[in-house]
Amino acid sequence: MKKTIILAVICFMAVSSGCPLACFAEAQKIDPEGLIPSRKIQPGDTIKINVWKYSDLNATIVVSSAGTMSYSYIGEVQVAGKTPEELRDLITRQLDQNYIANPRVDVTIESELPTVYVVGEVVRPGSYKYEINLDPLKAVALAGGLSNFASRTALIIRRDPNGIETQIKVKLNELMKANEERAKYQLLPGDMVVVKRGWF
Repeated sequence: MKKTIILAVICFMAVSSGCPLACFAEAQKIDPEGLIPSRKIQPGDTIKINVWKYSDLNATIVVSSAGTMSYSYIGEVQVAGKTPEELRDLITRQLDQNYIANPRVDVTIESELPTVYVVGEVVRPGSYKYEINLDPLKAVALAGGLSNFASRTALIIRRDPNGIETQIKVKLNELMKANEERAKYQLLPGDMVVVKRGWF
């Protein structure tokens, strides 16, 4: 009888508080991590791949400006716009099909160092650390300046997280003359500046 009374009191308190017993069961199903969306991979990110018990399959890879990465066991794949979990699932499937059964794979974004890329007719083509107010002229200066064969025209190649490319034509001579023009062409992390070859 006492047990029945106690149970009735508990039920009454739960209902009167606006939370039926079913809500306690629902509360146990909530995954806090599921409330936080995963950050998507972007060009310039450093991706760390760990395969449990197979250290020879581990790798640390920088995502290219095109949003791709090359991993020996799956080839070159588009990763920009994917979450680490999506990339993990892709690698897991490929390894399971071709190399090892039921692999345990972890994928993390190890470094988010923003970079820009300067290629073409410059002295030192390569990747450079992104900084605020970086424009094509400053980026070319970081790359050692123009080569002897460079034209005065460059392209800014920009890709969004889904890999969609935009090309912006820039006349370097005009940027040298006007600061307001330079402000129009501020670079973003992951941008590529391509300096064309001139025809002399």
